[in-house]
Amino acid sequence: MPQITFAVAGSLAAALTDFARAFTARTGDAVDIRHGPAGLLTAAIREGLPVDVFVSASPDGPEALHREGLFNPPCTIARNRMVLVVRPGLYASAEDPLALLTDPRWRIGMSTPRADPGGDYAAAFLERLKTEDPRRWQDLGPRCVSLYGAVLPDPHEPLRSPALAALIEGQADMLIVYATTADRIAQALPGTRVLPLPLELAPLTEICACVRCDGPKPAHRFFEALQGADCRLILRQHGFLAVPGQPG
Repeated sequence: MPQITFAVAGSLAAALTDFARAFTARTGDAVDIRHGPAGLLTAAIREGLPVDVFVSASPDGPEALHREGLFNPPCTIARNRMVLVVRPGLYASAEDPLALLTDPRWRIGMSTPRADPGGDYAAAFLERLKTEDPRRWQDLGPRCVSLYGAVLPDPHEPLRSPALAALIEGQADMLIVYATTADRIAQALPGTRVLPLPLELAPLTEICACVRCDGPKPAHRFFEALQGADCRLILRQHGFLAVPGQPG
């Protein structure tokens, strides 16, 4: 069977592994999947990691690879949003995420900026808070720690959620994560609270796909399928948001 090498952001790995399996069953084209923080995957592709199709949780990596002449223009296939996850057992009456973040008692975890778009989005949100009201948020920085997303996982290891592990291991009281990541955490940890962040401070995120310019024909077919109805359905089932104007 033809082999397609596919790199996918960790936050999308479960959904797009399901899609890749369905694609292989339908076409006979095998898909070899590598997942991890999209910023690190972008760097690895630049350094020679063989990848035909790449899906990132941010447009930045695909757009950079296109500018460098390695990949065709990217397209947005879905969106996500950022939320605050509050660990089970944290007794605080506030349901306003900004009020919870203000409380100096709580440790806040996130992914790693520059290595992982999830960390970039969280850092941008925190920077907007500080710009809006520097005095209110002056002590926020020391309480925010990058807990995961700094290394590419072993491709032979089973898929796992480092954000979930961080909460289970007590590394943070709250996490700034994608809504889809929060859903998986809430399923695994009953009592978890998920509070959406204000969109004016944490805009919806864009998920982008791209295909290598000289990739094999099966890879281009896979890239086209990522933009199709079957993929949209699987992404919706995993909690991702549709792109405005996208067919149902």
